[in-house]
Parts: sequence; structure tokens; C-alpha cells
Amino acid sequence: MYVILTTTKERSGSLNIRNFLFVLLLFFAACPSIAQKSKNLERVVIGDARFILHTVQKKETLYSISKLYDCSQEEVLAANRNITGVIKKGMVLKIPDHTYQKPQTAKFDENKFVQHLVVSGDNYYQLKLKYGVDEEELLKFNPDLKEGLKAGRTIIVPRKPKAEKTAELTLSNSIPAQSTPVAVSPRGKDKTLEVGLYLPISVAVDDSLKPSARSISFLTFYQGVLMAVDQLSKTGLKTKLYVYDTGKQAATIQALIKKPEFLSLDLLIGPVYPEEQRVISELSAKNRIPMVSPLSADDKFTKTNPYYFQVNPVRKLRLEATADYLSKEFPKEKILFLETANGSAETKLIMDELARREAPRGASKGLIRTYNIWSNGTDGLEPQLQTEKPNIIVMAELNEVNVSIAMNRLARLSNKYPIILVGIQEFAKMQSIEIENLHKVNLRFLSTYFVDYTLPSVTTFVENFKAEFGTEPSLFAFQGYDVTISFLKSLQRTADLSHGLPPESNTGLLQTTYHFTKVSDFGGFTNDSFTVVEYANTYEVRSLGVVRHGE
Repeated sequence: MYVILTTTKERSGSLNIRNFLFVLLLFFAACPSIAQKSKNLERVVIGDARFILHTVQKKETLYSISKLYDCSQEEVLAANRNITGVIKKGMVLKIPDHTYQKPQTAKFDENKFVQHLVVSGDNYYQLKLKYGVDEEELLKFNPDLKEGLKAGRTIIVPRKPKAEKTAELTLSNSIPAQSTPVAVSPRGKDKTLEVGLYLPISVAVDDSLKPSARSISFLTFYQGVLMAVDQLSKTGLKTKLYVYDTGKQAATIQALIKKPEFLSLDLLIGPVYPEEQRVISELSAKNRIPMVSPLSADDKFTKTNPYYFQVNPVRKLRLEATADYLSKEFPKEKILFLETANGSAETKLIMDELARREAPRGASKGLIRTYNIWSNGTDGLEPQLQTEKPNIIVMAELNEVNVSIAMNRLARLSNKYPIILVGIQEFAKMQSIEIENLHKVNLRFLSTYFVDYTLPSVTTFVENFKAEFGTEPSLFAFQGYDVTISFLKSLQRTADLSHGLPPESNTGLLQTTYHFTKVSDFGGFTNDSFTVVEYANTYEVRSLGVVRHGE
């Protein structure tokens, strides 16, 4: 685009000056567009076309931009379906580049490449596990992947030289196969372990749905499993992972158990919901396949399936273990229980269990007291507190309003009296509780999980997870990692888990130490290992060690 400034001999004076200034004004008005077009423009190839990326300047219109690049307004709108004809400064538009000629596509060589249909939930980490090809190499042969792994798109993947894979990944949908089930093969040290992972992951990865916090948890758990499989493959442990999307309906499980590979599986992880576990638990017991319930605290199938492993124990077991902790940690201290007028079943359970443990030694007399901080305030509590050493107070109330009131009052008392409040892990999740108050009362509770971010192994995991998935790992990612590491290492050592996991199974775990105890002669196992977590008055959140129920 050129602007030519001219004067005429016939016109002179102010008229010529006005004409000159008017043309000069047009020139400067056009300068932003001139500058943008004259500089090195950024271009991007999408599919069969190439586009110029144009940043909208002040006063630019769809018409002026289309003229600038010698294309029509309809072409610009077709390339930018997110706009409806109204554009604003700063918007980046894709402008069709008519000078682009699509390079000739080489003939597809089936000996060198394999075609892969991208499905919802695919990511570069899965493809690397399946084909041994990283993201950079895939982008080299599929430039359109710069737009992301979009479901329905077929990509080409370079074939790797034939070699025994140490880890494979198979994604399975809910359509039952028609082939004959595979018979169980003997397990051995060099055998590839086949794992079935049952998770409702489609809710988290379906673009048409807004993922909930729960569905995102399932997805991050799955990512943690992938990290574990990759880590174990580096040690020579060969794994084939079948990922089954259970969706939201229990009926889907009926189709999944008809998959031909079911009887050859060495380990079942999930499903996560108890209502979906019944059928798989029955087959787990019948075919002696270890089954891990990774998240649910429902123990109904622990009692009927000798090959069932419950990672997240029921609350009752955690409360009983809290009584064990109080008995061992404060054997001679006076312990004050906070109780409401109606009484908290959880607080009463801990108090009764503690009294039962102390009764044989005659130590319970005078050591266990109760107080209603809600009805009586703090006036009657202060005379019972000591200033020279910590006061041990116990509260397991689940009503968030009651917890908030008690926590505020105890926090004020902590300015004069040292307090150790032994509570439950639910306190840390209550939205109305100020974190500062948890530290002021030195809150301690038992939890199945705790991540110490100061450990080098945890730091390495976080860095690797961010590199693979572009986000911080959640608690569920650590859970998926630990479950997979522990059970696959156990199966590598012994094919029979009917007696539980060997002690070596805890090596390399990041957030927990498993200890599975058989619930009955005909039942399965429950994890009874807990970490004592403290919100210290130094504003640290730290582990005070591990306790086990009944020890």
C-alpha cells in the first residue's frame, strides 16, 4: 500500500495546506497496518491451509483487515468462528494465506509408520508408553498436532525397531469383544504383569462436559498410575496396562468383564464406587485375582473376598487407631475430651476405646475428663488447664459449626496455655476453619496419606509429573502412583498375595506406608497404617511418624 502526496499549481494557499494535511492524516492512520504487514508476520499451518496471525489494532475493522491481506470478509470469518463480525483491539485473527502451497504428502509406508486414531483422553505420555515415540517426534510427522491431540484425528506414528517392550498400554471401551477369553498363564519373575484399571475417566476428559473436582481426581489418579508404570519399566518390570472407562453406570461393568483379557489379568485396580465393585469382586475371589479398592472407605467386600485389598480404611478403624496413639503417646497425661450436649459418636468412640485400653493398668482413673466448651464457654475450662506443659485435648466432632466455635475458643486460650488438640483429618478440609487456628492449637490427627514435599523423591516426582502433564500432581496422583508401585512390586516378588503384601512393597512410596491386615479367615485385607500429621505452632505441617491399629 502506497500513499502519494501531491500539490497542484492551480490550487494554492490554505486550500492546498488543508488538502496536504488531510492526505497526511490518512497516511498516519494507515501506518499501523502498514507496519504490521511489512514486518515478519507469524504464520501457522493448520491442516491443509496456512494462516497469517494478525493482531487487531485500534480503529481496524473486518473490512480494512480483509483488504489489507487481499481476502474477503467471509474468508476471515470462516477462519475465526469465535467472532461474529465484531472485533476488538488486541484480538488475534487467523487470515488465510493464499500464497501457501501445501507440500506434497509422502506416500504412507506401512513398514515405517503406523496410523493411530486419537480418542478422547489420549495424551503424549500414553502414546510414548504405547509406541515409544515422544512428543517432539510426533510433531515432526504431524505438524497439525500443534493444535493439540483432538479426538477423531488420525496421526501417523513412526515404527520403532522390533524389540521387547517393557511397558504397554491398552485403552478399552465398553463394547464387549467376541473372541474367546484367554486362559490364565503362569506367573513368573520375567512375566509381563497385566493390570486392569477401572476408572470413570471419561467424565474428566470429555470436552462436552464440565469436569467436576471428583472427576478430575480420577484423571489425576490415572496419571499417577502411568507415572508408576513408567518408573517400574526402567527397573525392568514389564507391565501391560488395560484402562477401562467405567463411566457413571454400574451396568457398564457387565460389558467390561467380558473382555477377552480379563482372565489373564494379574491385578485389578478399582472400580472406585462400591456399587460397581460387586461383580468384579465376585470374579476376583473366584479367579484369585488380587483386587485393590484405592479410594472408597466402604468395607462390605473386604469381608467376603479374600483377595480384596482396601487402601482407604473405614473411619471407625481410624478412630480406634487414634485411641491407640493417645494411649502410647500420652500414657500418664490427663486427657480432656470436648463433648456437646448431644454427644459426638466419634468423640465417644475414641474416649471409650482409650478407657478400655487403660483400664487393665488402672491408669484411666482421673486421667480422662470431659467438658462442653459450647454450652459452658471457656470460663470453666481455664482452671483445668496448666501453663507449664501442653494440655492434651481431644475432639472428633463432625459438625463444622461446632468445630469452628470450639477451634476459635481454643485458639484464644492458646495465647495463655499450651495446647495439643488431637482431632480428625476432616478438620483440615472444613472451609470455615482458619488455618492459623489449626496451628495455634497444634492440631494432630491420623491420616492414611501425607506428602512431605521436602523429600528429594517427592520433589523429583513433582518435576517429572509437571514435565509430562503440565500441571502439579494432586493428592490423587500420589495415591495412584503408590498403589501401582506397591502392588506391582509385590507381584514381581510373589505370585500369591493371599497372605498380604511383603514388607518390601513399601520401598519407593511417596505419601504412605501400607500395612494390610486380614479382617477375617475368609475375608480380605484392610490398610491399618496411619501417619500422624501435625499442624505445628511454628506454621509447619509435618509428619510425626506412623502408627498401626492394634499395636
